[in-house]
Amino acid sequence: MRLLKFDEAISNETDGGKIWVFWKNELDVQVVRMSSQFVSLCITEGSNHFLGNFIYAKCNRLERQLLWEELNSDRMGGEPCFFAGDFNVIRSDIERCGGRPRNRVAIDEFNKWIHQGGLLEMNSQGGKFTWCNGQQGLSRAWAKLDRVLLDANFLSLFPTAHCLYLPRTTSDHCPMVIEFLSDPFSYGPPPFRFQQMWVEHPDFMTLVQKVWYESVIGSGLFKLATKLKKLKVALRVWNKSVFGRTNTQIAILEDKIENLENLLQRGWDDDIERELVRTSNELSSWRIREDIRLAQMAKIKWRMGGDRNTKFFHVWLSNKKHRKIHQLRTSNGLEFNSPEAIHLGAVDYFSDFLQRSNPVREVPDLSSLISSVINDEDCVRLCGIPSLVEVKEALSTIPINSSPGPRSLGNELDVYLQPLIVELKELWDQGVSTYDMVSSPEFKMHAAVMWTINDFPAYENLSRWSTKVGHEEAARNVNGMPNLDRNNDTHESGDEAPF
Repeated sequence: MRLLKFDEAISNETDGGKIWVFWKNELDVQVVRMSSQFVSLCITEGSNHFLGNFIYAKCNRLERQLLWEELNSDRMGGEPCFFAGDFNVIRSDIERCGGRPRNRVAIDEFNKWIHQGGLLEMNSQGGKFTWCNGQQGLSRAWAKLDRVLLDANFLSLFPTAHCLYLPRTTSDHCPMVIEFLSDPFSYGPPPFRFQQMWVEHPDFMTLVQKVWYESVIGSGLFKLATKLKKLKVALRVWNKSVFGRTNTQIAILEDKIENLENLLQRGWDDDIERELVRTSNELSSWRIREDIRLAQMAKIKWRMGGDRNTKFFHVWLSNKKHRKIHQLRTSNGLEFNSPEAIHLGAVDYFSDFLQRSNPVREVPDLSSLISSVINDEDCVRLCGIPSLVEVKEALSTIPINSSPGPRSLGNELDVYLQPLIVELKELWDQGVSTYDMVSSPEFKMHAAVMWTINDFPAYENLSRWSTKVGHEEAARNVNGMPNLDRNNDTHESGDEAPF
C-alpha cells in the first residue's frame, strides 16, 4: 500500500472475494456492504457524495444471479452510484469475437438488471474489447467484460465523467481509468425557467394577479417588460418557499409515511390513519409535480398513463447534457476553449455587431397609418352573408398549384362546390320542411355548416354524387341540385339518397 502511495485499503478477501480498493485520506470512505462478488463504498469528497460499487462477478450464471439480486435498485437507496469492474458477461454478441457462443439467458438477465436499475453505460475510450484469453490461433477470443455503469443521479453530478481502457500488459484484462470532472457549463446564476407544475397550484393565479396589478410607471413595452421582471422575481421567491426542491419534499413525505405505517402496525388509531391518508395524497401530488418538471426539462411527452417512472425522464435529461458545445473557433481563427469563454465571446460579438450596424436614430411615428376604428360600412360587410359571386371570386383566386397531386382540383374547386353552396344557402335562408317524430308536426329547419369534408372520395360516399365525372356534368345545374326523383328518393344513378 505504501509502495502504491495510498493511505487506506479495504478487501472482501474474508468473504471469499478478490477485490481490493485503495484510496488516499483526501477521501472520506465508509464501507456500506460487501460480498464475495462486490464491495460497496460510500465516498465523499467535499460536497460530492456518491456510492461506488466495485464488481468482480463469478463466471457461473447462477452465482451472478445472486449478485443481481444483491445489487437490486430497491436495495441501493437514492444516492448517486456507479458500478465498475469485471461483470464476466456481455450485453450482446457484438461485444465478443471468437470463442464459444455466450449463454443467451445470462445476457438477458444482465440486461434486465441494467434496465430495472435505469443504468447507463459511461462514455469510454480505448479498445472495443477489454478481455482476451491469450490463446493462439482460432482458439483466441475477445470480449467486453469490464465496464462502468451509472445511474442518472450520478451522471447529473458528474456529466463529463468518462472511462479510458488502457492496453493489456500482464493481465488478460484492460486496465480502466475513470475520470470524474465537474460540469464546466455550471457557472454564473441559473437562468429563470417557468415550471409547468406551478400552474397546478391553487395559489399560482392569485400570485400572478397580485404582482401584475401593481402600479408601474411608464407605458407600452417598457411597462410590460417591468411587470415581467417583477413577476420573475416573485415567482422565484414563491417557488423556493412553496415547492423548494421537489425530490427533497418527496423524500420527507416518504419517510413520514413509513413512520406512520410503523405506528399503525403497533396499534390502530383513527388520527394516525387519517394523517396517513392525507400524507399519501400529498405525496401523490408531489410526485405528479416532479414528473411534470422532469418532462418539461426533457422536452418530451409522457404517454404511458398510469405507469410512473421518473427514471425515464432522468435518462433523457442525462442524454441531453451530452449534446453541448465545448469548443468554438471563429472564422478569423479565434478559439474559445471553455463554455464560459464561448458565452462571453458571443456576448462581445453581438454587442459590437448591433452597436456598429444599428446606430441610435429617431423612431418614426407610424400611428397615423393605422386606422383606430372600423366604419359602419365595413362592419356590415364583415357580418353579412357572402353572395355566390363573392364565393366564386374567392375560389377563383386559389393558385392552380396550391394543392399539388394527381387528384388536385386547384382553382377549379368552385366547379365542384357550386351545387353544395346552393343547397347550403337554401338550407340557411329558406330552411327545409322537417317532420318531428316525437311531437308529430312539421317545422322549418335552418342549419349552417360547422365543418367540411375535404376528402372527395368521402364526400362522394356521403352525398352519393359522383366526383369523378367531367366538370360540365358536376355543374350541370348551378342554380339548383341534380335531378332527384322525390317519389322513390333516388338519384339519377339509381342509388338511394342518404337523406
